[in-house]
Amino acid sequence: MSKDLVSPDALEAFIQVHPEWVAQGDSHGLTLRRRYVFSSYPRGMGFVVAAAECAERVNHHPELTLGYRWVVAILTTHVSRGVTQRDLDMALALDKLYQEHI
Repeated sequence: MSKDLVSPDALEAFIQVHPEWVAQGDSHGLTLRRRYVFSSYPRGMGFVVAAAECAERVNHHPELTLGYRWVVAILTTHVSRGVTQRDLDMALALDKLYQEHI
């Protein structure tokens, strides 16, 4: 899969369809961020474990922060210093996993 940055138009189109995801810039480049809310701490933990297994399969690892009944996911392709198609694909995979762990 390419590590080329997605175009600004492609990123905007993604966010229009998936408004839970927010694009944020920092000194290391652009990231995608989403906060997932769960009915219990164990459900959030189950989501993190499932996300880790998914990340290992595709060799693309999000930053995940687990809190009490929430998880924050941050996606970026570090080598590209921004958002690539790999990040958009991982965002969709995480959204699908979320539906299985609410």
